[in-house]
Amino acid sequence: MSGRTKRCPHCGGQLAEEAAFCPYCARDIRIRRSVSVPLRRWLRPVKRAAILMVFLALVLVAAALYEVLTPNVYDAWGELTYTMDGNPYHLVLTFRNDTTPEPECTVKVEEGENYERTSKLFITHVETGVDAGRMFDQQIASTYVRLIQPENSPSPVTWEQPVYQGTPAMEGLMRSYLTFTDRSLGPVEVEWTLSMKNGDTIRLHQKLSFEPVETLDFYPEDYPMDTMEDLRALVDRIEAEVPLPTVVNLYLPPVWYEGGLTLDGRPINLYGSVDGQNRRTAFLGAVAVTPEDGRQSIVENVEFRGDGTGTGLTVEADGRIRNCGFYGWETGLLVGGVHWADPVGCWFEDNGVGFRFDSAGDYFNYSYFEGNTFLRNEIAVDLVRVPRAKEINFRNCRFSDNGGNIRNPSGYPIDISYATFE
Repeated sequence: MSGRTKRCPHCGGQLAEEAAFCPYCARDIRIRRSVSVPLRRWLRPVKRAAILMVFLALVLVAAALYEVLTPNVYDAWGELTYTMDGNPYHLVLTFRNDTTPEPECTVKVEEGENYERTSKLFITHVETGVDAGRMFDQQIASTYVRLIQPENSPSPVTWEQPVYQGTPAMEGLMRSYLTFTDRSLGPVEVEWTLSMKNGDTIRLHQKLSFEPVETLDFYPEDYPMDTMEDLRALVDRIEAEVPLPTVVNLYLPPVWYEGGLTLDGRPINLYGSVDGQNRRTAFLGAVAVTPEDGRQSIVENVEFRGDGTGTGLTVEADGRIRNCGFYGWETGLLVGGVHWADPVGCWFEDNGVGFRFDSAGDYFNYSYFEGNTFLRNEIAVDLVRVPRAKEINFRNCRFSDNGGNIRNPSGYPIDISYATFE
């Protein structure tokens, strides 16, 4: 032994330098070193892969939470599919009366005329095609429509915020009315924004453009039309010389035309007149307005006087019948083919049937057949077939001394709450 001493690191007792144990505190005074056990090399890539997998799992969880908790924005032109609670819905914007998407629409405008178009929102189930408007509406927090149009337009397009419909399956869930003139500039973008209760935003767009068309007016001062022969010759000339889409307005003198007239080529609008003795333009024979493509045709301020047989006026077109009179026909006015025409402010008197609707189509338009008078007809109104069972409103119509007022064997929807029955 060296004779050297050291102190116990625990109790301070005097110990020999070689001592490994303290007899005073009975504790081991040797320094212990920990030895690292070497990691097997094949475990290292496994450990790295495990760490990477945990990281990727955390990323996926975070992304899933973001997707669930973050609202989505859907943006499309004309139509889109939106899934809610696992159910896919088809959203459509259109100016039509059905669910055909219409992202773009061009309207032909005539000089000096005013126009109205309606942007409609249809919502159906993707799988069945059945209307889902009412169900979907319960999940809409708000709906807003705005128009984006040229700032320098001399006649800006005006619009209304969406109006909810009573029969969404036929007319869409909501509609926004747009009004414009021949001086309105386009294109105009119609943007619908639906804010959903779940935080999502749906935007649908349409583009409305305007195409000016030439209008030709024919007056009795400039063209012979005092007799049926003159009138037929003028119509033949117009059909041969005036191409579409030019609009033709024929202003008739206050004469009674012997015989009938058929307009089955291009559309020609007929406007009657009245003289100082209150004598109006009248046809004593049957008139048929059946243009080739069913384009809009107008008949206004004209009388149709019959002998108890035949049909006074047959319309197979997108017709506007205004302030006309039908007297002494088997059928006064017949709307047929596959088209829609609406009488407004007309007089039906002493006919077998005053007004008969018998259209096999599905197109419908203005449905307020208002201000008509039905007097002493065997049947005032005969609803044989009405396109898509569209409700007809007889607001401010008068029914008096008819054998039957409204024959409606198929039960088409009508509104007679503001009609008068005597």
